[in-house]
Amino acid sequence: MNPGKELESSSNMGRVLVIADEVNAPLFRSVGLTVYEARDQKQVVETVDFAMRSHHDVSLIIVLKHLVEDEDSLRKSLEKYGVTLLILPTRWAKAEPINVDKLLAKALGLG
Repeated sequence: MNPGKELESSSNMGRVLVIADEVNAPLFRSVGLTVYEARDQKQVVETVDFAMRSHHDVSLIIVLKHLVEDEDSLRKSLEKYGVTLLILPTRWAKAEPINVDKLLAKALGLG
C-alpha cells in the first residue's frame, strides 16, 4: 500500500473549514485545518458566507455544537453552498434526548 497515493486521492475531495470558538480553534489549526472563529450562530453564518467567497474548493464545514442555537435554520442557511455540514458536540453543548422514531422516519424519507 502506498500512503502517498491515499493522501493524493483524499486531497481531491476539497477543503475542510472549521468554525470554532477561540478556545478550540488552536486545536484544529494544529492539525492543519482552515479555521475561523465565531461566538454564536449569527457569526457562524456570516463567517461561512465570507469563507465560501474566499475558498471555492470547500467540501466540508465543521461547526462546534455550542455555537449553534437552531440546527435546522443553520442547515437551511448553508444549503445554498452544497457542502456537507458536520456539527460536533462539545462539553458546553446542551444535551438533547435522541428520538429514535424521528431519526428512523428521516432516514426513510418520511419525516
